[in-house]
This record gives sequence, structure tokens and C-alpha cells, in this order.
Amino acid sequence: MINDKHHLHLFANTEMNALYITLGFLAFAEGLISVFVPIFFWNLGFPMWKILLFYFLHSALFLLFALTLLPVIKKLSDKMMMFLSIPFLVCYFFGLGMMKTIPILFFVLPIASALHGLLFNIGYHIDFSSIANKKKIGEEVGARFVLGSVLALAAPFFGGVLIEAAGFQNTFFIGSTILIASVLPLFFFPRRNPSPNLTVRSIIPFFKESELRPFTLSGIGYAIEAVFGRAIWPLFVFLIIGDIKQFGGVISIGLIVTALVTYLVGYLSDYGKRRDVITLTSIGNALVWLIRPFIAQATSVVGLHIGGNAVTSGLMVAWTSQYYKITKTVPDATAFIISRELLYNAARVMIIPILMLIAYYLPTRSFFSVGFVVAACASLLFLAANKTHTHLLIEPTKLTHDHDTSTVA
Repeated sequence: MINDKHHLHLFANTEMNALYITLGFLAFAEGLISVFVPIFFWNLGFPMWKILLFYFLHSALFLLFALTLLPVIKKLSDKMMMFLSIPFLVCYFFGLGMMKTIPILFFVLPIASALHGLLFNIGYHIDFSSIANKKKIGEEVGARFVLGSVLALAAPFFGGVLIEAAGFQNTFFIGSTILIASVLPLFFFPRRNPSPNLTVRSIIPFFKESELRPFTLSGIGYAIEAVFGRAIWPLFVFLIIGDIKQFGGVISIGLIVTALVTYLVGYLSDYGKRRDVITLTSIGNALVWLIRPFIAQATSVVGLHIGGNAVTSGLMVAWTSQYYKITKTVPDATAFIISRELLYNAARVMIIPILMLIAYYLPTRSFFSVGFVVAACASLLFLAANKTHTHLLIEPTKLTHDHDTSTVA
């Protein structure tokens, strides 16, 4: 029996390593492209409110597909969901390269990005939460972030160089080629299927459960803060620096700091320090956002980006570790995972139209200032996560009533 357990542990580690490799390739490919998307739109002449509209369409379509495609999703394995998500991301990247000549793609591409996000996120979270060691989740999450940061380290710099030398379209093609190859290693390992009785009815109780409400509130903070971190802050940095190659270099430098911080935070999270890390980093992250409206020099932007990356990466490792610890305690991990994806995108569907109105009526610099204050407030919502205890064992009948309570295999 001991020998069997040893082999199972080694097998799980091997599968985790394969998952890390896939995520690393994805981080590199997306690092070549994703961080440049708002800048790409800006260079096409899109105003800020229209750039935000693109992200709104993504989240709105994500919600639509998540609710309508559940009968399909519950028939797919975790690996198959991740694999099927890649063609949609490839179409998204190729479509970005053609948007200048086919403007209608602005309204079509969010379909591809939403389908990619839906399939990949659900498949990935099922896979990772199933093979993660409950006693070392923080360390494994930290290792995931480190590997992603290291392999993505040079991607923004090379992305900036490639865009200057070959244009956006050829850069999108290179990134897409890497994406296709990235998911293949996962098919050497067993698949895991979602709960066969997955329905909207089995998901809703996760929004009502009182013990999960603090973590749900922190999830709303994450969803809102991510809009600024992914779409608004990169554009602010670019506008201050003024050069796309130098911008890529700044993003790469920030990833170096991320790699140094994340593994340490993951280790601390496993040894009873997760709540302390969440408290300190959420407050620190809020302070970083509050300082950002007052900077206008390139050197200050670079310094604050690097410092902000360190704080944010620490926060995300600790908070994500708690996320996976909760998946180990709930009676239906798949339903919980999907409830979080619905939560994040529903929050964005509500906040982005408000941001669009602010962007429409205010000058760009004023919009940035107001937006960064909103991001600071959102960051403080992470503090609520400390009120949810990851050792809780929610009774199946309390969450699911008369429907199935099976967990991820």
C-alpha cells in the first residue's frame, strides 16, 4: 500500500509538471500578445470607452455561453476542454491581426475570446484542483506562478521587438503557433470529467452559502481589480513611456520580480501565514493603486510597476491558494469552479459600463486617476477572504438539496 501511494504521488507530480509546462507555453505565447491588446486598439484610434466595450462584450458573452453550454461542458473532460479552447484563442489572435482591414471583427472576436476563457478556465481549474496536494497547495500555486513568470519573462520584450519589426499580425501568428503545441503534453495523463448532473441549479447555492460569502466578496474585488491590471494600467504605462519596445521591456522586468516573490509567498501560505499575506498585500496593493494617479515620469512608472507586481503577485498566490483549498472541501468542485467564473464575469458586466461612462465624459488622464482609486477600493475587498475558513466542510444537503453532490473525480 505504501508503495502504491508513493507511485500515485510521483504520478501526480509528473502530471503537475506537464500542466506547468503547458501553462508556461501559454504564458509565453500570451505574453507576446495579450498585454499589447489595449495598446493595439489605442493605436487603431479607439477611444478608451470603446476599448472597455471590447472587454465588456467578452464578459457578457462568457456569461451567456457558460449558462447555455453547461450540457456540453459536463460531457467534456478537463483535458479536452483545455484542448478545445486553443483554436478559439488562435482565431482571436488571428482576428486581431485583421481587425484593421475588417472592423466588424471588433464585435466578433469577443465570441472567440469568451469561448476560450470558458473552456480553458474550467478545464484547467478542474485539473489543477484535482492533482494539487492539499498540504502543499500554496507551494504548488507559487511554483505555477514562478514558471509562468520565468517563461513569460522575455515574451513582452520580444513581443515589442516583433511588433516593431514584423507588425502585429505576424506576431499574432507566432503566438498562435506556440499555443497549439502547448496543450499536447496533457493528453499523456488521465482525464477528469465534471459532475454528470451539472446544472445551473447545482451552481446557484454557492452564491447563497453564508460561509462562502466573504470569499465571494473577495472574488468581486479580484474581478474588478483585474480589469485595471490587464486593460487600463498597461495602456497608462505605454502612454507614459511612449515606445512599444521599451514598454515590453518594462513588463518583462516586472515579471522578474514576480518570479522572485511568488514561490516564497506560496511557501508561507502552506505554513499558516496565508491570512497575514492576504492582509498585508491587499492593503499594499491598494496603496500602490492610490499612488499611481500622481505619477507622470517614466522612471516613476517603471518603479511603481515593478513594486506593484511584487505586491500583486504575492496577493494572488495567497488568495489563489485559498481558492484551491476551498475546492477540496466543497461537495461539488466543478459547480464551485463554474460559480466563480460566473461571479467574476458578472461583476465585470456591472462595473465596465460605469467605467465606460466615466471614460466617455472625462479626459483620459482624469479617467486614469478615477479608475486607479476604484481599483484601490476593489483591492481592499480581498481582505474579506480571511473570513472564509478553508477547513470548513459544507454539508452536501446544505448546498445541493435534492440534486447530485458528486465531486470531481
